[in-house]
Amino acid sequence: MIEGTFAMAFKSELQPVEVASAVQREMDERAAIVAQGRTLVPNDFIVELAASDKERLEVYADSLGQELAMLARDYATEQGYSFVGPVRVHFRSDDGLKTGRFRIRSGVVRGAILGDEGINKPARDPGYNAGQRQAGQPRLIISPGGATAEGSLSSHGSQQAFELTTPVTLLGRGTDCDLRLVDNGVSRHHVEIRLEGDDAVLVDKNSTNGTFVNGQQVQQARLVDGTRISLGRTTMTFRRD
Repeated sequence: MIEGTFAMAFKSELQPVEVASAVQREMDERAAIVAQGRTLVPNDFIVELAASDKERLEVYADSLGQELAMLARDYATEQGYSFVGPVRVHFRSDDGLKTGRFRIRSGVVRGAILGDEGINKPARDPGYNAGQRQAGQPRLIISPGGATAEGSLSSHGSQQAFELTTPVTLLGRGTDCDLRLVDNGVSRHHVEIRLEGDDAVLVDKNSTNGTFVNGQQVQQARLVDGTRISLGRTTMTFRRD
């Protein structure tokens, strides 16, 4: 990580390993035992930086956040921690901080769940803009007959829509997925949908039962408007106006 994009972004006194360590400490300090063998930790982190550092890393923000989130998930696995939603790392400037200084704020943000018990509305991600959907916003339309939905979903008749608002969206049965599928045919981490400019790419995460795109099993596939995706017994259609 130190030799990666994060290190290139910070040419000040701030060391990336310090940020990663601070996220881990935040998890340790806020760990809460909720049941025997289950310890919950925050899954949403805000890294507050000096304005000069924030400006310097702006172009790397998405990839840096993903790297830190991945490290946080790995650390949670090592420590036996659990999340209630996807792990996210955001960056925010604070004029009161000097160059090279930072602070971590954390919270628990429940992810979207696709289950059999109807729609519930969990907390939104910090900074979520609940305005109208922008033209071209990619989304998944969940077909009736599969699971119903919870989270950033809106009703389209008998269907549900889940908007893809982050560079990488993880789908699976695990509690740390962006869209959790309560489906025994779905793996804990089943697929990722990566937004790369104008392209959307689906990548199977070595799932047990496989991923099917337009009826064909795939390991990776480019998604276009109208592409049909099947995971377990859940069927959805990729839409991008």
